[in-house]
Amino acid sequence: MNWKIKLVLLFAKLRKPIDANSITDIAELRKKSDWAAWLGSVLFDKKIPISQITDTSADGVPVRIYNNSNGKNQRVIIYYHGGGFVLYGLYSHDNVCRRICKMNNCIVVSVDYRLAPEDTYPAAHEDAFTALQWVKKNIKTYGGNPNDLVVSGDSAGGNLSACMAHRCKKENILLKAQILGYPWVDGKLNNPSIDRNGKGYLLEKETMFWFQDQYTPRKEDQCLPEVSPCYQTDFTGLAPAFIITAQFDPLLDDGFKYYTQLKNAGNHAQYKEYAGMFHGFLSIPEVHPSALQAYYDVKEFLDDLPK
Repeated sequence: MNWKIKLVLLFAKLRKPIDANSITDIAELRKKSDWAAWLGSVLFDKKIPISQITDTSADGVPVRIYNNSNGKNQRVIIYYHGGGFVLYGLYSHDNVCRRICKMNNCIVVSVDYRLAPEDTYPAAHEDAFTALQWVKKNIKTYGGNPNDLVVSGDSAGGNLSACMAHRCKKENILLKAQILGYPWVDGKLNNPSIDRNGKGYLLEKETMFWFQDQYTPRKEDQCLPEVSPCYQTDFTGLAPAFIITAQFDPLLDDGFKYYTQLKNAGNHAQYKEYAGMFHGFLSIPEVHPSALQAYYDVKEFLDDLPK
């Protein structure tokens, strides 16, 4: 590990911005985690200038539209942020969306879905689909191509992206691709990497169970296929997928398991585990060359998609 990674992990150990054992107030937790996200972006990222950014409402769901071109028929990436369905929003992932927009010369629509515990399942999933439907109907006004839609997200946002891919297939909505950054796809939370990497690498096992209890307090909901997409019964005919995982992430096995399910069903799927990385590395891409490489790998994946 380089000194930057060691510094991040030391900060997480000492300050514990997300600690399930000390959570007493959601507002304070969000304030603390937002500050940590801001600090990470200041130290290990940079704000890339984008020519036009528009905040608007997608049938009641707040979204932020990033557009760096005056061109028409641009590819559109709908981005769902991570945060365990409890934390973060448009500002925490602003730099991520800027970088994706610039590097891929596309429109990015960042979705500010409702958070738990105020709004439990299926609130985030319904907001994710509402926003997607709005984009399909309205993005042409912003220069986007409604027939060139990609869903993408990290962690809980990876879950939303995977779930949207299944839902779009069922409702005959064409998706060009799904990009899943260290996705949370299994409500059982019992894959070996959760124990192996469940302490000392930013996202910890106990915190994951706490997040789950906030969004799906009813135990019977936690492994529904609509919220844990690894339990879907039909994986055929899904949008091409690129799945990103990290060596020291509790969700490492979730990502690989889901990639295997997609691949075995005959889908076009790519997978890459980023050595030395941990959960959340996409938000701090200058922490290590491997973290920034993930963005170039996403670009290569998108460039290789059939037109």
